[in-house]
Amino acid sequence: MFSPDTNVDPTTRNLADFGGGTLGGLLARRAAANPDKPALVTAARTLTYGELDSVATEVARGLISLGLRKGEAVAIFLRNRLEWMTSWLGTARGGLVTVPVNTAYKGAFLEHALTLTKARVLVTEPTLLPALAGVIGRLPDLGHIVLVDSDDADPLSGVAPDVLGYNDLVARGQAAATLPKVTPYDVAQIGLTSGTTGRSKGVVLPHLMMLVAARENATNLGTTNRDVIYTCTPLFHGAAQLNMSLQALYLGASVVVGERFSASGFWDEVRAHGVTLFNAVGSILPMLLAQPPSERDRDHRVRRAFAAPAPPNILLPFEDRFGVHLVEGYGMTEIKNVTYNPVAARKVGSVGKPTETTVLQVQDEHGNEAPIGQIGEICYRPRQANIMFLEYLGDPAATREATRDLWFHTGDLGYVDEDGYYYFVDRTKDALRRRGENVSSYEVESVLAAYPGVLEAAAVATPSELGEDDILAVVETPEAALDLEALFRHCDAQLPHFMVPRYYRVVPTLPRTPTGKIQKAVLREEGRPDGVWDAEAAGLRPTRLR
Repeated sequence: MFSPDTNVDPTTRNLADFGGGTLGGLLARRAAANPDKPALVTAARTLTYGELDSVATEVARGLISLGLRKGEAVAIFLRNRLEWMTSWLGTARGGLVTVPVNTAYKGAFLEHALTLTKARVLVTEPTLLPALAGVIGRLPDLGHIVLVDSDDADPLSGVAPDVLGYNDLVARGQAAATLPKVTPYDVAQIGLTSGTTGRSKGVVLPHLMMLVAARENATNLGTTNRDVIYTCTPLFHGAAQLNMSLQALYLGASVVVGERFSASGFWDEVRAHGVTLFNAVGSILPMLLAQPPSERDRDHRVRRAFAAPAPPNILLPFEDRFGVHLVEGYGMTEIKNVTYNPVAARKVGSVGKPTETTVLQVQDEHGNEAPIGQIGEICYRPRQANIMFLEYLGDPAATREATRDLWFHTGDLGYVDEDGYYYFVDRTKDALRRRGENVSSYEVESVLAAYPGVLEAAAVATPSELGEDDILAVVETPEAALDLEALFRHCDAQLPHFMVPRYYRVVPTLPRTPTGKIQKAVLREEGRPDGVWDAEAAGLRPTRLR
């Protein structure tokens, strides 16, 4: 899509470092070097690198034996488990395209994902079969369903395409078969955007991009092949797949895949496996902080955790209590992680500096570079070809819009300081405008979340009789009764007057996507139901003088 910039570390062009520049080649290289080293650890079983490479090859041959051709799509609709990883790596080894599917999808959402990507095979498990109800007959491209944990096709009898058990697929792959040649520039995956603002797009990713993402994670986190990497976030999300699992594969380290996040059981699992690095997305950090303090809070081997941008009132207490250094970064499916807050020279509140393969620019509304310190849209350009997404599948208009003027437009607001550190401010579509001022929902939420009893918060626009927006604060709390007047005064003491929310709503759980993102569109649509507290109606207004 973009011409490469020659000003780049040449090691990123060294395809031998990536096993020839493909996922399958990298796995083969690691298996040849350390066949007996544990590669993948799950509750069910541990696979060494040699075993993982062997099973991935059998899965690849099994898929090819079904008649699939290079470049066709295999959808993985599984919870976190061993077969997710072997299906993914086998698909890549076979020159096929992985489609990680959100396990919360059902009905129209699932139909859209499988139809958009023209998936020829769906790998799933019995517990997720109800999600296929009413959809299976409307998927003309789907030829095969591979069922993990069961060889029984009865649940889909009469309505499904060919159904076979996962073990049968692997058995078919034990026969010799010629696999297609795969290059670094072939499509490895179609990522589905989380859909917080609309229908999911298919983000087309080449092999080389995914491998560079793994390399940059390892480089910037200071990880080595001696680390034990842990993830319990969904494997259909890049945080678990690229940031953790593929990073381990790149290094030849071990990855432990937990079935799901449990705040009460997290540290026990981390201790049991000798984990040294984990990823923290969504509400993991505040939920761990909300657990009762324990004398074992620092009884673990974890050195670092990789986290999405976290406010200082979460980041610093977490580090102090658990003794874990949090490394923040910024990225998205289309461009991978493109900044990291340097371990040795961190600026709290920043998402860090661009990676060696990244050019970032903050642009004003006219597409010009914004001055230092001025908020604008964060725009990205790679220094090397084939290390960002290739297109939005079947949507050339959206692709052109996102990559206009030879920049990828993230839709995120931020700024850069005089030392080259970048700061995430807000999503463009989540930005608020009140009393003639632009308001960062992120900054409002950071103050709300710092109040005792608030687990997490969202600040969204709500219609104002004065035009523009009023601000509605929606707070998640386990407290039976939260003193909302005190919460208002807490905000008033810390925020400029135009950023203090007028309305306050308490909920036991904020609506989220399965990847942990708060669905602000849902909150905006729900508006101000009965029971929302209005500060102005209570006679309270923000203090204008500080």
